Amino acid sequence: MKNRKICLTLLIFLVFILISENAAAQADETEEKIIDPEKLLRIADEEIFKRFSFSFDFSEDQGYVNEFPNPVTVHQYYIYDGEGSDMLMTMQPSAAVVRTTNKRLVFEQVREREFHVTYSVVRREDLPVDGGGICWIGYSNILKQNPGHESGVIFYPGDQAYFFHYVDGVLAYDGIGDLSDLDPSETSKFDFIRLAGVTYVYVNGKFRFSYEDGIVDTVSFEGGAELHLDGTRVRCAFDDFSMRIK
Repeated sequence: MKNRKICLTLLIFLVFILISENAAAQADETEEKIIDPEKLLRIADEEIFKRFSFSFDFSEDQGYVNEFPNPVTVHQYYIYDGEGSDMLMTMQPSAAVVRTTNKRLVFEQVREREFHVTYSVVRREDLPVDGGGICWIGYSNILKQNPGHESGVIFYPGDQAYFFHYVDGVLAYDGIGDLSDLDPSETSKFDFIRLAGVTYVYVNGKFRFSYEDGIVDTVSFEGGAELHLDGTRVRCAFDDFSMRIK
């Protein structure tokens, strides 16, 4: 009887050891799945996104294009001095917010779910000062969805980052990250790393935030300018777009 008790005690002890080791292994596995954003940026190109997909450095020389989003607003875009520009201008303070992009800032030829994208933006002109307008970079699934059903993310240096989508046919914006400490008149180099539906956002090599956008389609990037209410001029310049993939 005594020997049986000893054996039972040993058996219980062994079972406890096995359970503890299994729990520890599961904990270690969970820790491995947690991504360190700082490490991710360092290893992204060497260990994950090893294939070059597309780049554009705006080195080609292009003429000016003038368009009119409304009768009193001029939309001008061009490539000059190695940058792609998007400019909005009015003779009188704008009566409405106007947001534009152009064919040189829309990268429809590269659509992916997972990627490492780098892209730089700076506001070159702003009238009235700190009230003319703002620059933006964004991505969406617009090429996979009908207009009015797309969703995506838009980044405004000097303001916020937003997830946008349609709710009952109305475009809605949800704040997902703070970029208000960035000076829009200084160049911001963005790194966007998207893995398993989660995007990690870096500015000038520093991690800012991450979020899960819920988009299952491939997405494409674009950028442009946004003229504020009562603004008269804003000019945004973009440079060095590149995308790497798995």
